[in-house]
Amino acid sequence: MTQTLTEDDIYRTSTQFRLWSFSPESLAALRKQTHDLAITRARQYAVDADIRDGKKDVDCLRRDEELRLVQRYCEQIRTTSDHFKWPVHVKATAVQYLRRFYLSNSVHTYPPKEIYKTVLFLACKTEATHMTLSEYARRISTDPDVILAPEYKIMQALRFTLDVRQPYRGLKGVLMEMLNMANGMVGEVEGVDTKGARELQQDMLTLEHPGTQATTPWKAPGSRKIDGKTLVERINAAYSAARTLLDGPALLTDVHFLYTPSQILLAALHLADEPLASLYLMTKLPLKSDARPKILATIAACADIIGNFSTKQILSKAERADLETRLERCRDPSTKDLVKTHAAAKRGSESDEEVKVQKRKAAREKHQKEGDDLFGPNLGGGRG
Repeated sequence: MTQTLTEDDIYRTSTQFRLWSFSPESLAALRKQTHDLAITRARQYAVDADIRDGKKDVDCLRRDEELRLVQRYCEQIRTTSDHFKWPVHVKATAVQYLRRFYLSNSVHTYPPKEIYKTVLFLACKTEATHMTLSEYARRISTDPDVILAPEYKIMQALRFTLDVRQPYRGLKGVLMEMLNMANGMVGEVEGVDTKGARELQQDMLTLEHPGTQATTPWKAPGSRKIDGKTLVERINAAYSAARTLLDGPALLTDVHFLYTPSQILLAALHLADEPLASLYLMTKLPLKSDARPKILATIAACADIIGNFSTKQILSKAERADLETRLERCRDPSTKDLVKTHAAAKRGSESDEEVKVQKRKAAREKHQKEGDDLFGPNLGGGRG
């Protein structure tokens, strides 16, 4: 009997699900562990003996301040990527790289102002958006060595998993499906056993209007009856609003650690136009399904996180400068010059490679000498 894999089954085999999916509790515990370790190290290299002995507190950033500083540089990645007019996938991947990096590293060890440029360039390469290192460095007014220096450390923190599953393509698929539904072109719809395409189209035309909390810019045309053209406008407006949520709040919160891409896109659509999202879900999730309440609750919880985000939560330039001033007083001195550290490691690896080459050469000469001793010299070697 042939077993059919669902999209959910396939996603659960991905590194994103296995390595980068958490419960809220486990995510908080991991961040606390990373933060506490950084504070312990800060005490060890503190100049003040009372701080080293634990008699005084070291003036380091709190966990919430660390998170807000990382969030500020996620926003910096978004604005830089938009300035370059790069595809949205580059921006989203770079943001996830930065957020993943700081699960196992503290800003006290590697300040984000030194890391965000590298993760953006790494995402550029991962997402096949061509820009040379020299051109990238020129456009952000940074030395190329500064960009390359932390790259291997970032790769280690990412556990060499560069694939980032994103909700954008899924949302585009939802858009196409809903447009087909609006035009009565859906064929047989799984989960809607008693309704044909025309009935489903009629349900869309008579949907209640979005509530006042909806993010869609679409407005009902007064007393005029909604027709096919107006319905298409509503669907496109909902898609645009959901896409905006995915591009902003969804990237600047923890939802990518807590939910799957499909749950995130449905949560964004729910916030954009709840009646439209509910009708779409009804075509995928039968009303009698035992899993329906749990799935709807999960989508609603994700929507709450996205919907409660405010741009006021992002640090201002003055607040960021204040945190970074405090950070410089308690950061790990061994990582203050990443370029120098990277160059030393590179010289060490080159030196190791030279040693290996010399060893291989010596081994070849040894084997050749042993062969000559056993069988005599090459017969052609003595000819003049």
